[in-house]
Amino acid sequence: MKILDLDGKLVIGHVGHGNMNINELFGSDKDKKRDLGYDLKDDLIFYMQNDPAFYRKAYFPTMLKFDKYCKEGKQVSPRGFEKMVKYAYECYQNKFPVEGLEKDLAVEMCKEICETLHEQETKNCENGFYDLED
Repeated sequence: MKILDLDGKLVIGHVGHGNMNINELFGSDKDKKRDLGYDLKDDLIFYMQNDPAFYRKAYFPTMLKFDKYCKEGKQVSPRGFEKMVKYAYECYQNKFPVEGLEKDLAVEMCKEICETLHEQETKNCENGFYDLED
């Protein structure tokens, strides 16, 4: 009967690969992206287009200006929406203080939102959505 196994065994961390990061040991969230449980890009666009105060104060005036430029034949870059998108994110954070939201909107996320808005609003302008004349 063998009571004590004196043979040394090599312990290498996770089974299979033998490599373990210090973050895995202590559970650091620094390098992990936080999952909000929803698509922030879609939610922010929905907020901009459906929040009455934001829509009246920032979104509609920006789109009227965009429509005017489109009718004059001027090219408008998606970056033209950047200031409004950053302001929308600030308002969104104040209205919905969700844990896990970054202080500032990521550059890539801002770019994606601006491109999506540019695409949507170009179609709206072509269809006369912002024509205020009777």
